[in-house]
Amino acid sequence: MRFFITGATGYVGGAVTEQAIAQGHTVHGLSRNEAGDAKLKALGAIPVRGDLTSVDVLRKEAAEADAVCHLAYIHDFTRNYDEILAIDAAVMDALAEPLRGTDKALVTTSGTLVVEPDPEGGETDENAPPLKNPIVDRYSSESYALSKAKEGVRVSAIRLTPYVHGRGASGFIPMLMDNAAKSGEAVYIDDGATHTSGVNVDDAAAMYLLAVEKSKPGDVWNCCETKSVSIKDLAGVVGEVMKVPTKSITREEATERGGHLLALILTLANRPSNKKAMRELGWEPKHLDILEDVRAGSYSVLAEKLLKGESEVKHY
Repeated sequence: MRFFITGATGYVGGAVTEQAIAQGHTVHGLSRNEAGDAKLKALGAIPVRGDLTSVDVLRKEAAEADAVCHLAYIHDFTRNYDEILAIDAAVMDALAEPLRGTDKALVTTSGTLVVEPDPEGGETDENAPPLKNPIVDRYSSESYALSKAKEGVRVSAIRLTPYVHGRGASGFIPMLMDNAAKSGEAVYIDDGATHTSGVNVDDAAAMYLLAVEKSKPGDVWNCCETKSVSIKDLAGVVGEVMKVPTKSITREEATERGGHLLALILTLANRPSNKKAMRELGWEPKHLDILEDVRAGSYSVLAEKLLKGESEVKHY
């Protein structure tokens, strides 16, 4: 099959690209610059120059593809979010138009944080109500994408957890490690009992390929490990790998230390269930879970560099 992947140079998209090629598929990946071209070529993919505003390029590639995976998104918290939503909607229009009536898969990306947490602290499934007053309204992007099912597009959405991990990378885990290195403490807020969830990047990539094969129009999948973890336990393994003690702080202290984003990720409850994906896609997480991965998996090299002051971590 010929895949077209947006975000193919990114963390999860790169893993999807690798696995698709390993399965014998050809991958055309969206690339913004020469560095992206080089990365894709190293993976064995074919670079397609453009960005999320290059709608003619997106439409052409979707028309020529057997399957499309949309993982690119604008993660700029300083930008007007209505503008981000408009850009993503235009991307979806371009990708979906040539797929109408073809039964070719269009798999887009969302997040498990788009729904309200269970008020009793339990798990949430894909039918949970949308989050009220979200800071980042990814649910609107997801809903617009899934509306293409009514136009004859086999579109589905994968909801990634906030803590995709593995390969010594991720968004939030390196940030927590960097904060621990600089402050000498791995922190959690209040009693740290809030639960969140993780998923290994290679397990996540496997779900995209299964969704290409098996999804029905309008399907949504939670992509997460079977067990959630408390923020206190996550701070504990960050403290272990960074060789610092853990400490409870207030939300105000977290904001002072790492801004509103640090306070937010230490307080957001997120306990999605993966039962639907396991049952209907035949997917299952096979790699180290988030606690074991941070404690003894792929983050040891990053930890050493941070402790020596030899690595810079992006803080969103």
